[in-house]
Amino acid sequence: MARKIDPDQREQHKAAIAEAVWRLVARSGLEAVSLREVAGEAGVSVGRVQHYFGTKDALLLYGLRLAQQRMEGRIRRRIAGLVAPGAEDVLRATLAELLGDDPDTRQAVRVWTAFLGRALDDRAIAEALFADDVELRAFTTEVVGSPLDAHGLWALANGLAAEVACGQTTAADARAVVDHHLDRLLGSPDR
Repeated sequence: MARKIDPDQREQHKAAIAEAVWRLVARSGLEAVSLREVAGEAGVSVGRVQHYFGTKDALLLYGLRLAQQRMEGRIRRRIAGLVAPGAEDVLRATLAELLGDDPDTRQAVRVWTAFLGRALDDRAIAEALFADDVELRAFTTEVVGSPLDAHGLWALANGLAAEVACGQTTAADARAVVDHHLDRLLGSPDR
């Protein structure tokens, strides 16, 4: 008789496997990810990885989406910590998380960066990578008043996030660059 696993426990198992994917990607790149390597990194059998995901593509897509969900959760918590936040505060908090010192955010950005090459040939990966870009740019356009400035700001932030994640610049320097551009667009914040 098959053993039943409750949905929460199932998600915990899947998340632990996805975290193994992230570690492999951060350490050795996307090409290092195989079901066998992931199983070894996660300390589970290849059969368990296959049971939850079936294919490498399903595993990669799940890992990417989970990294994004967790980052969104950190952004929500950051915003929740603000007192009566306005739209500019929300934008700055979102950008600060993307360019922050949180190791999980850095790992999420590394994973995102590693998936860029695969997105060229895999529509599902491309859609997952850029799913919220339209919404973020629309919100940013409302704040800064120009679609071109909004798009440019996110292009700058994504590039700087990759530099931070790869150790090419510090989070503080990256935030200073983005704050400089935001201050030029909006005027200095009332702090």
